[in-house]
This record gives sequence, C-alpha cells and structure tokens, in this order.
Amino acid sequence: MLAALTALRDHLPVTAQAVRVGLSMVELPGRFQIIPGQPTLVLDVAHNPHAVAALTENLDAMGYYGCTHAVFGAMADKDVAPMFARVGPLIDKWYFTDLPTPRAATGEALRARWQAGNSRVEVTANAYESPGEALQAAVRAANPTDRIVVFGSFFTVGGILKNGIPRLSAPHLGA
Repeated sequence: MLAALTALRDHLPVTAQAVRVGLSMVELPGRFQIIPGQPTLVLDVAHNPHAVAALTENLDAMGYYGCTHAVFGAMADKDVAPMFARVGPLIDKWYFTDLPTPRAATGEALRARWQAGNSRVEVTANAYESPGEALQAAVRAANPTDRIVVFGSFFTVGGILKNGIPRLSAPHLGA
C-alpha cells in the first residue's frame, strides 16, 4: 500500500500524517482478536504451523487462565500435527468442528488426528457439526475465568463472526 501511494504521489498526494491516521484505524477481525467477556474469547485465523506458533506466543503472553478451551476447524490438506504439537500444551479442552466446505476435514477426523499425537490424558476432545455448536459447548463447559480460543480456517472464525461479535457469559463457577 505504501509503495502504491509513493508511486502515485504526483497524481494523488497523501500526507504522511494521513497515512499514519489511516493505518492506526485498520482492524483485522480474526487476527488475535480478543473479545472481553466471561470467559475471554480469542479469535485467530491461524491455520498453518507458523501462524499457530505466533498464536501460541500471544496466548502465553496473556497470563494465567484456569482452563483454555479450543474450537478448531481446518481444511483436510493442512498439516495439523505440528500445529497441535505447538499449541497443545496450552489447551485443556478441544472442540473440533466440521466446516461448510467440501475441502474441510471433519471435526471427527481432526479429533482423531489430534488423538494420534496426544500424550496428555487429562485433556478432553469432542467433535461438533459447526463452529457455533462447538463454541456453545465450550461456553457451557467454561467457567467465567477461563478462556476460549477459536482458531484454524477462516471458515472456523467466520462461523463465529457471521452474526456479529459474540459476547460470552459463562453459566457457572466451579467445575
């Protein structure tokens, strides 16, 4: 974008201040988007090992949460094993989801691929038919002080944002 503005400078003068203001107003929904609530909701379209590594670092920097729930959906051709290995130590409960495209892995297939590499017996995992159903299951299981991370395909995060930004309110305290 900046290169385009530089190239068009003679025909379309834009001040450096206007560029600063414009960039300060940019929002990237679904890119480590933290939605306050009870529990905290984090949305991230991390769907490859590099992006999941960044997501993991950002989650780790958020501080302590008693339980981290993860809603995850991905395309069938994604190499999910390194993603699970990287973020897995931070996740206590998995909610794998089907997605509305033939390219997607089913929630059950993702759960099986996760289980093949899982060594933490205390971690639970289930599969759901949609991101919305998976999120609702996570909210039902969560305490207000937990965190829910929705990540993976754009379809996963989009399935949560399609009706607007959800505001969560966990139903109970105690596990």
